[in-house]
Amino acid sequence: MPKYIPNAKRYKYPLPIHPLDQLPELIPHNPVSWIHWLYCYLSSTNSLPAKIHVEFSSGKHITIADPKEMLYLWQNGFFGTAQLSRSEPTWKQRTLTRLGLEESSTALEHVTEKRRLQRLEFKRERAGFEAIKLNLRCQGVAETEILRQEREFLKSLREREVVQLKESEDVQLRSSDIELFNDDNQLMELEVLELMPVEAIFLTFALPVLDMSPMTLVRSLLGDNPSYNNIHDLCIMYVAYHHYRSHGWCVRSGIKFGCHYLLYKRGPPFQHAEYGIMVLNSDDSFDYTWYSSAARVVGGAKKSFILCYIELQKPKDEILRLWQNGQFAAVFSSYKVGEILYRRWVPGKNRD
Repeated sequence: MPKYIPNAKRYKYPLPIHPLDQLPELIPHNPVSWIHWLYCYLSSTNSLPAKIHVEFSSGKHITIADPKEMLYLWQNGFFGTAQLSRSEPTWKQRTLTRLGLEESSTALEHVTEKRRLQRLEFKRERAGFEAIKLNLRCQGVAETEILRQEREFLKSLREREVVQLKESEDVQLRSSDIELFNDDNQLMELEVLELMPVEAIFLTFALPVLDMSPMTLVRSLLGDNPSYNNIHDLCIMYVAYHHYRSHGWCVRSGIKFGCHYLLYKRGPPFQHAEYGIMVLNSDDSFDYTWYSSAARVVGGAKKSFILCYIELQKPKDEILRLWQNGQFAAVFSSYKVGEILYRRWVPGKNRD
């Protein structure tokens, strides 16, 4: 297996269920080609060989423990969050690399940490050199000499980064590392992938991926006789999630930015999220400070803030009846989605 796989190939499919893209070429004027194509189409299937096993741990946490299944869900739609990593399940790979037991490509967490440290170090060094440049100009030193010294300064920074990179590749041992191995001297599988409730519903109701029926899943989440408020709160969150997934967006949790969801065009490895989504009831109303505070956090991360209003179009009694009968398609289709793009008004920038 190569050490590096391009992201366009590694994350080729946006969902765990793949299209039938292995069909033969169809030649319109050749009847035999039509017969062969139809045979391959009818005999092909895009269903998974085996559904992915999920468990409920520590109450209502929906987790997946198998490493291959965790990686499959992440690489085919970016579902779930690894509990010992930032998002992608890389704890085992990072630990083996840190202990010098396996050579692998650098994990995303290490890349991000190194870049942050390098930026901080560069800013400190650059601030010091700017003071030196100002002092040289005050002394009347020619600009050509200042530029020469600046080039030497930048060259020394690059050389220092190479040395630090080689030093960081050394094996780092900890006193507690011995507890990570079992009796067969194999690294234990400690990391699990945790799914949001809406992700689990999507992978059971919309796509047959998990080895659990939608009825079993919602009963595990809400109980056998849930109240209308609990049903409604779960439904509006799922309707918004399903709405954006069905439009081709990669939907991730937005709790880090003070909203419900983040929307990516393709996924976290390709670009930053473009939108932050706040899911609200159609009759929700807040004062200006609430909207301004939420938009300020999202806008500070250079994302657009969208208010997603979910409106119920059927009586509450009918929703309860449909829910108890397991008619989830009728329940979810009873909601209507409305969106408003919110932008914070800044007097210095929005005078016109």
